[in-house]
Amino acid sequence: MDIDVVVVGLGCTGLPMVVAAARAGLKVVGVDGSEARVAEILAGETGFGRATVSEHEFSALLAGPLRLRTGPVPQSHVHLLCVPSRDLPNAVDMVTDSLRDGDLVIVQSTCPPGMMDDVVIPRFTRRTDARIHLVYSPVRVDPGRKQDAVVPRVIAGATPDCLSAGMRFLRELGEQPVPVGSIRTAELAKVFENTFRLVNISLANELAALCRESDVDIAELLDAVSTKPYGFVRHDPGPGAGGDCVPVCAEFFASAARRRGIPARTVEAAIAVNDTMPTNVVRHLSLRGQRVIVAGVAYKPGVADVRRSAGVRILEELRAETEAGYHDPHVPNLRLSDGTELRSRPIEPGVADLVLVVTKHPGMDVGGFEAAVVDCSTGIPSFVEVRDA
Repeated sequence: MDIDVVVVGLGCTGLPMVVAAARAGLKVVGVDGSEARVAEILAGETGFGRATVSEHEFSALLAGPLRLRTGPVPQSHVHLLCVPSRDLPNAVDMVTDSLRDGDLVIVQSTCPPGMMDDVVIPRFTRRTDARIHLVYSPVRVDPGRKQDAVVPRVIAGATPDCLSAGMRFLRELGEQPVPVGSIRTAELAKVFENTFRLVNISLANELAALCRESDVDIAELLDAVSTKPYGFVRHDPGPGAGGDCVPVCAEFFASAARRRGIPARTVEAAIAVNDTMPTNVVRHLSLRGQRVIVAGVAYKPGVADVRRSAGVRILEELRAETEAGYHDPHVPNLRLSDGTELRSRPIEPGVADLVLVVTKHPGMDVGGFEAAVVDCSTGIPSFVEVRDA
C-alpha cells in the first residue's frame, strides 16, 4: 500500500502518534527495533502508550490502515521520529535511505538544547541528498493520565517552508501546533517545562520534610495554598521523580548551562534533592531482618515504565540489608542494575512482614494487604491501618 506516515519508535510518544494518524484515516506503519516491543503491543499489554486506545478500536485499526513491524523503514510522505534522544542518531540512519524530495520528517524526541543543530541536521545532510522538510516538535504527554483535551505543542522548522509543512500535517491530526522562531527555542521550551516540574517537586519534598518536623499535615497545607488563584502551581511530594523525561530534562538544562559557563544552582540543587529521595525513604525505616515487599516499582501510577524509578532504587537499597521483593501488576518482570532478575509477587498472607507502598497504582487496595503497610508514596513513610480479614 502507499504509506502516508511512518512512525519510528513505539514507546509512550510513538504509539499514540500511530493511533492518532490511523484515526485520521492515514495509512500508517509503526516501526520499532525491538521485536519484543511489537509483540507486547499486539498482545494488548498496556505499558508505554497502549492504554491510549481500547482493545476493540486497536483491533479495528490493525485490520484497516495500521501496520506494526520491525525491520527496514518503508518509504512514506511523512516520518515521525519518536525515540529517546540517545537513539535519535540511529533513527536518522534508519530513515535516510527511504527519503525523497519533499518528504516531511518530524522529530518528537526530547533533545538537549543544540542537539538538532549540532547532531541531527548535519547527520541528515551527510546521509541523504533528498530535499526534505525537517521539523522539531516534541509532544506533551502525561503517561498514565487520560488527556481528554488536545494539548498544544511547540513546533519549529529548519526553514519557514519546513515549519509550514509540519503545521499542516499536525493540524490534519487534530493537533494544535504553537510555532516558535527556531529549533533551539523549541528544544529549550521542552527542557524547561520538565525542569520546572522537577524543581517544584523537589521543593515540595523539602516542604514535606519541614512539615514532618513541624507537626504539620503536608496534604492539608497544600490543599490550603492551592486555593490561591494566581502565582501558585501545586506539586506534591513523592519518593523521587522518575521516568525518562522530567529528571532527564533537568540534567539537560544543567548540562547546557555548564557548557556555556552559566550558573544553574537552583536546577542542580533540585536534581540533588531528587536523587537523594529514595535513600531518604529507606533511612526513615528500620528493616533489617524483615521480609519486605515493595508495592509499585513503576516510576508513576498507572504505567509500566521503570526507567529511573524511585521504587526500583528503594528495592535495590533494601536488598543490600534485608530480604526484599516487589509487587506490581504493571511490571511482571524486573531486571535490577546488578543483573538480578525478579518477578512480581502477590501479596498473600505470610509472604512478607512489611509492605512498602512506593507507587500507588489506581485500584491498589493498600488497606487490604495481609501485612504491616508503610505508605512511602508521598516520600514520608507513614503506617497504614490494615483492615482485619
